[in-house]
Amino acid sequence: MSTAEVSDEEPEQPDAAVGAIRAAVHAELDDVLPYVVEALRRNKAFDEISDRLRAAERRIESRQERPVIIGLHGVLDRIRHLDFDLAVRRALEDDLARVLGEAGYQETGQDGEDYDPARHEAIGGRAADGKAVVTRVHSRGLASFGDVIIRAKVEISPGLVPAGEA
Repeated sequence: MSTAEVSDEEPEQPDAAVGAIRAAVHAELDDVLPYVVEALRRNKAFDEISDRLRAAERRIESRQERPVIIGLHGVLDRIRHLDFDLAVRRALEDDLARVLGEAGYQETGQDGEDYDPARHEAIGGRAADGKAVVTRVHSRGLASFGDVIIRAKVEISPGLVPAGEA
């Protein structure tokens, strides 16, 4: 065999070997691919379950905090109704409201907002056709991450009808 003949055959052998290897890899991949896809799906399901568990843990922690938070909110409400130095009262209100906010709680109930029975407890007034506006807040409510913890105690009156709807 001459040198020229050997070099002519060498390029064909690697191409054949590469083709055989590719075919083997494709066959292996076709066999393994369903398992890889299933593992990825399980991993996504695992991530979703982990997210749900973290959210549940936050809710449980929140519920364990709630007696303290509700007590703190009650103290804030009492301070608002005490008759003493206005500057001191406002400073205490601001401090306690900030602590509640930092813990993930927001106060609810403002004069002029639409009455919502889920967020407000009407202790005076009336609604017309199921609609009313908050006219006076006796004590603010408390909410956390969309959950109403304490409904605001409010007085209501029928809402004003916009001029175009009269």
